[in-house]
Amino acid sequence: MTGDPAVSTLAGVASPMVGEALTDAISAAIAGLYRQFYGHDRTTATTYLNDNVVLCVLEDILTTSESRLVTFGCSQEVIDGRISFQSNTQDAFTAAVEKLTARRVVAFLSANQTTPGCACELFFLDGEERGPIAVAVPSAGAGR
Repeated sequence: MTGDPAVSTLAGVASPMVGEALTDAISAAIAGLYRQFYGHDRTTATTYLNDNVVLCVLEDILTTSESRLVTFGCSQEVIDGRISFQSNTQDAFTAAVEKLTARRVVAFLSANQTTPGCACELFFLDGEERGPIAVAVPSAGAGR
């Protein structure tokens, strides 16, 4: 048995999180990556899981600099920068979802909007679980 209350166990074998524990953990992980990569911690995340699809909706995503650019009419430049950045960091996003779901991500799509500053991270999962894993849940504060 693990000492982590977020990981359920049966006869000492860890199994992946499910339900709200899983969606909360995905939200925390994705918001944490936004914090790490974009350098601010205002972003909130809500995750939905349905069959082989994970959708993480993020709000308040823009940095102070990006917000200023949008104010000056440079929304497309902000979007272009985020698209470029996302293509270079997608491995970290897919790895987080794969670890938490114990399933392989077969496709990843990202969309951003500047007014309001929001984003959607969409993950398509394969149909098979990879087996029991133990997962540490990131600290609270990332929203649901």
